[in-house]
Amino acid sequence: MEEQIEQIPQDDWVDQDLLTRELASELLDAEIAAEKERLATLGEASDDVWSAADRERRLAAMVTVRDRHRTPNAL
Repeated sequence: MEEQIEQIPQDDWVDQDLLTRELASELLDAEIAAEKERLATLGEASDDVWSAADRERRLAAMVTVRDRHRTPNAL
């Protein structure tokens, strides 16, 4: 006979490990640095499917989001 599992009435997804603003901005810092490196070496990698303009837009978007995460009371 299988053991019955008691179902709680609340969703438990809120207890999952979620990113904090601080951790998210740290991860963005790392990706921003990597993207700057990719931009610096773009001429050397001829098989890159992203143009320099695409990478610059991506970099600007990441910087904007990171800065928003670091601004108090910003949502």
